[in-house]
Amino acid sequence: MFTKTLSFALLLLAVSAQEFDSDIDISSAVSVEDVQKEIASSGKPGVVFVTQPWCGACKGLKKSINGDSEFKDMLKKFVVVHASGDDGSQWQGEGQADGYIPRVYFLKSNGKMIDVPAPNEQYKYFFPSSAAVKSGLETLLEAENSAGSVEL
Repeated sequence: MFTKTLSFALLLLAVSAQEFDSDIDISSAVSVEDVQKEIASSGKPGVVFVTQPWCGACKGLKKSINGDSEFKDMLKKFVVVHASGDDGSQWQGEGQADGYIPRVYFLKSNGKMIDVPAPNEQYKYFFPSSAAVKSGLETLLEAENSAGSVEL
């Protein structure tokens, strides 16, 4: 009986842990240096999602993205990175501790991070939904096109 209960609890935990859908092409690179190299070699701009497995807002963001087919199509124009758990700490600026998640970072096709206005200016990298991230991606594409870096 204990084994069945434990198995059910583990299954329930796995189901409740929201991840990105498998049809989103997530890069295997997570370090800043590796991501910048992949972006530079692909010629695409990048978006980095920093999450924690236990975070309710992170699960909400993933659910929003997973349920938005138009947004998922848009992601095909980008190198998409998911830095989960301890991997996310390296994305904070030196000496910074943002103290919130999820965080979303936007990188031009040359691998350089750009500041994109977040919905709440107190939380510079907090984009709580696919709509908020989409707005950020559109800003990134505008920056790319105005610089003549890439045409998507």
